[in-house]
Amino acid sequence: MPTTKALFGFDVIGSSSNPDDQLEEVRQAATELVSEAFEHTGVDVAARVNYSATGDGYLAAFPEESLPALIDAAHFLHGQIYLRNRRLLPPIGLRLAVHAAPVKVVDGDSFQRPMIELARLLDAGVVKDAVRRLADRHPVTVSTTLSDQAYRTAVLAGHTRRLHPHEFSRIQISNKEFEETAWAWIPGAAAGDLTSATAPAHRPHPEPVTLPPAEHSQVINGGVQGTGFIGTNSGPIVHNHLGRHSS
Repeated sequence: MPTTKALFGFDVIGSSSNPDDQLEEVRQAATELVSEAFEHTGVDVAARVNYSATGDGYLAAFPEESLPALIDAAHFLHGQIYLRNRRLLPPIGLRLAVHAAPVKVVDGDSFQRPMIELARLLDAGVVKDAVRRLADRHPVTVSTTLSDQAYRTAVLAGHTRRLHPHEFSRIQISNKEFEETAWAWIPGAAAGDLTSATAPAHRPHPEPVTLPPAEHSQVINGGVQGTGFIGTNSGPIVHNHLGRHSS
């Protein structure tokens, strides 16, 4: 039976531009940086499931309580990567994506719709274009793309400790069959750097999710303990676009 999970994916920006003899070094360095960030923010790595390698990164599902920590990990990664790139070559930049949706826990690769949506977020052309434009002005350490569901339940509801609503830009993603409003954070990027020419007219932020007092979670060391953010672990997620696609 599907249960709600926090979905996370990452890959290396421009990985294929590195010489062949450095590809494995870059992949290993990226994985170590992500692991260190998770340890710092309190992501429950031991509970990671549905792991799927993507060459220079991976897609995976974590307990839904780890959703804010997965997002805050981007902030820590920015500092980590900046310091690393001052000392070592080749420079590394990471592209991250975070989603929240019900998935089945399976062995091996997961081809479920929410994991496909996570991959679409990670590969969003509007974010890739912004990263390329920004690279002409300064190196990009990390870009983070959140689904609307992840943004509303973790960031807008005030559960993240390092990244806050005003730091994200609202974007419209159209990637193959996947179309959704999403939210992006790239250090040093202004809102105009992340606005697509086809983005819809501005509309007010949706109201944050309000949990009953008994269901509020406690944030501890960047992670979360307590009951889930999205409520029951079955049934549809409000404003999620899973229902628009077929398997």
